[in-house]
Amino acid sequence: MDKELDQKKFDYITALEDTNEDLLKSLKYSVAVLKEIKPSAPNTQKWQEMLDTFNETIKVGERIVAEKTPS
Repeated sequence: MDKELDQKKFDYITALEDTNEDLLKSLKYSVAVLKEIKPSAPNTQKWQEMLDTFNETIKVGERIVAEKTPS
């Protein structure tokens, strides 16, 4: 493959990784907000299950971000 095509692929992967990192930050912020309003939720057990699911997603996202393609 030519270097220009390789660079375009690399740039595309980097952009996807950056987007993933931004989405992870947004999810963390959202979970922090949702955690604060948990006491007023109609079903706090289900609310906690939702938060746990989001936290598992965050763990996976953090692992992926840690393995980010080197520049």
